[in-house]
Amino acid sequence: MASYSVLPPNKKGQPRIKLFVEYGYDNNGKRLRKMKTVTLGKLTESNIFNAIAQFEKSLGMETQSFEKSTKITFQTFSEEFMTNYVGTELKVKSRNAYENYLKQGLVDFFGLNLVKRITSAQINVFFTEQKKAKAGSLVEKFTLLNTMFNKAIEWGYLEINPCAKATKPKRQKSKRINYYTEAQIQHLLSVLPKLHIKHKLQIRIALFCGLRMTEIAALQFESLDFKNRTILVNHTLQYDKVTERFFLDTTKTGEERIVHVPQGLMSELHDYIEQKKKKLQKLGDKFNPLLDNKDEPIYFIFSKDNGFPNHPDRMSKQWRDIVIRHELPAVTLHGLRHSYASYMLAKGVNIKVIQEQLGHANIRETLNTYSHIDREQKEKASDHFDNL
Repeated sequence: MASYSVLPPNKKGQPRIKLFVEYGYDNNGKRLRKMKTVTLGKLTESNIFNAIAQFEKSLGMETQSFEKSTKITFQTFSEEFMTNYVGTELKVKSRNAYENYLKQGLVDFFGLNLVKRITSAQINVFFTEQKKAKAGSLVEKFTLLNTMFNKAIEWGYLEINPCAKATKPKRQKSKRINYYTEAQIQHLLSVLPKLHIKHKLQIRIALFCGLRMTEIAALQFESLDFKNRTILVNHTLQYDKVTERFFLDTTKTGEERIVHVPQGLMSELHDYIEQKKKKLQKLGDKFNPLLDNKDEPIYFIFSKDNGFPNHPDRMSKQWRDIVIRHELPAVTLHGLRHSYASYMLAKGVNIKVIQEQLGHANIRETLNTYSHIDREQKEKASDHFDNL
């Protein structure tokens, strides 16, 4: 039989427990008992269970005599789930998304409930309230709950997943893609000369090349091929909220792609980079770049004055400010990517070319995303017969 008691943290503030394991009697009838003090990374049920299992194994015990407590609240379990599963097995982008979903109602609603007592009826009530509050990401939150309860079963806290009999929210039909028309694009282009050169170039890359925000943020000097007028898109810039660090990740599909760039934009990028190189050379000890895996500096095209990367979200905020200040139609920065695709479709560009420029995994994704534009083009095409 195994048990434990929580000890005061060590000098470094790390949690400690004392383990007690009884494993029979000796020849004189004396009870055999062993004790051990263990320092843990974090005081969680899972870590305690693992420590006891390892201690029992070291004593030659074949079976685990310690039963995990099922009196764990949803809030405590969510912390364990994020630390022991999401933090170790999933990408940072997923971890950031899960943290947001938990903060957007899940912990507030289920937090003090014991995991084993959460019912499908409670889950249905939660999503009913979420719908009334017009909250977003309902399908994603349900999927997260389902994954969490499956892990709870795997880890011994639960026997049946309450999501199995709950009503899964229906995904809302996608709203019409928000994008600029050709006339609105002309309006935007008339505004660009008034902007800071960095913001101007970021907007032109999104609008003329269809790059995602994190892809633009990850562009480096060597990403550009001026001879062939192309950009190599092989990374995204991500920020880990837990470790508070920036790092380069793969693209959304995990595949790199070559994007073709208009000559005018390419010339502007060339001049901008040459000026930036001169400024960085003058920094000396003030140069503070992000380092790669070989501790070599990464030269981002768009960065702070000291070479350190800007947060990708800052690009989006700056764009919103530009929209308000210059009274532009309310389109998101990602909407410029849609504007690129919409404009190209309207000009009769082959859908396969658009797919490759955007970096969609397959042409079906492109067709589904811009089906409304394709429909408009078909309607206009059929109108030609009226002129016969």
